[in-house]
Amino acid sequence: MKKNKIIIAVFSVVSLVFSGFASVTIAEVYPSGVEATLSIGESIDVDKTVETPEIPPKIDVCLLEDETASFSDDIIHLQTAASDIYDNVVAASPNAQFAVAGFRDYPISPYGSPGDYVYGLLSGMSSSKTDWMNGIGSLTASGGGDWPEAQYDAIVAAANTNGGCGWRDDPSVTRVLLVTTDAAFHIPDGTHVNDHTSTVSALSISGKEIVVIGLEAPNRFGNDPGNELDNLALATGGSVQSLSSNGADIADAILAGLGNLPITVIPVPIGCAPLVVTFAPASQTVTSGDIANFVETIAVPNNPLLEGTIQSCTVEFQDENGNLLGVQKISIEIPDTTPPEVSCIETVNPSGKNIPPAGSTTLPGNKGGMNEDGFYQLAGKDAVDPDVMICVEDEESGESLGCYANGTNIKYTEVASTPRAKLWGSAKSFVKWHLYGNGDMIIYAVDSSGNVSDPIKCLVPPWTK
Repeated sequence: MKKNKIIIAVFSVVSLVFSGFASVTIAEVYPSGVEATLSIGESIDVDKTVETPEIPPKIDVCLLEDETASFSDDIIHLQTAASDIYDNVVAASPNAQFAVAGFRDYPISPYGSPGDYVYGLLSGMSSSKTDWMNGIGSLTASGGGDWPEAQYDAIVAAANTNGGCGWRDDPSVTRVLLVTTDAAFHIPDGTHVNDHTSTVSALSISGKEIVVIGLEAPNRFGNDPGNELDNLALATGGSVQSLSSNGADIADAILAGLGNLPITVIPVPIGCAPLVVTFAPASQTVTSGDIANFVETIAVPNNPLLEGTIQSCTVEFQDENGNLLGVQKISIEIPDTTPPEVSCIETVNPSGKNIPPAGSTTLPGNKGGMNEDGFYQLAGKDAVDPDVMICVEDEESGESLGCYANGTNIKYTEVASTPRAKLWGSAKSFVKWHLYGNGDMIIYAVDSSGNVSDPIKCLVPPWTK
């Protein structure tokens, strides 16, 4: 993933008229929220679209301007449009900063004239519009010897993070170097040092990458630029904007170049566990201002402990530098669909002092598991609801004998009369109910979500005369 990105916009002319950018700080995410009901083990897919800003949300812009004599009219147009360029960039990228630098050539014949220079910083990186305007106002057009210029060496100097344009040391910043020219580039010749390969290397320092956006004008003397800008733009993920010979369209070209930068949208789930939230693709690179499309999958693990809960979290959509582009909220209701369990537990007699023995074979026809005294605790358990109700039926008649709180102690007796339930006589008794049925006791548990356990049989001695 790219972190700090420097963008070199290399362009040659300036304009008075340009299209404005809408201010976009937090992009629209659609849908902005996902609310769904999913059982454990289930998942849903959601088509997701994310707007991207027309200019990266945090950007350093350094103008590296051709100041040779052929650029006199272009500089005039640039100085006229400078205020509007600043305003439109800041409207789209409020955290933008700006710097201004110029280049000519080595002051050695035949390359340049006395007083020429390869690189000169006129105003360092600043959010101040006044600094930007003063830097642009300091640009001049003079000198130059042969037709090519020292662009490679100037670009390397401007991109230097230990000087150069004064770039912010901030991994969330996209760095943009705007370089204007209408001439071919000098290659190494004993005086000029850098070529395409060494310049790309200087622009590609890990964590401080530079994207080249070329804004290129034809030379009115017929010595048009070569393909150097195109190759730098291609190598660094930028673009080249064509300009008129007098620079009248420079502002449009600058903004078009800044609005044509690649931006990578990365979904980052925040606090979503135990939900499993994934995206296809995991990230997407689009042109700034375009829509990034994803398929979001939200899955609930097959964990019964999640039943009866609501799991909520957010997804941040970030650019490759970690800047926030948009936010989505997720709320998943996980219903309780697992039935409880129920059991017959032999319990104390009314005094609460002992549990009568059970399972003996002293009675005719008795077998293991029978509770001769009929003292039972009605017990159930559930992953979600600790207060399940235990319902009782007479196996012989099918009559309901009521539902009782979990943990209730009862005595069950088989009789020939009508099945019934009655409170135990003493309020101090550890046994609360006496239930009568014609056959054995059938019990099942019901939780608060309406899930019903499998019934089980609790054995008691048969009725005898």
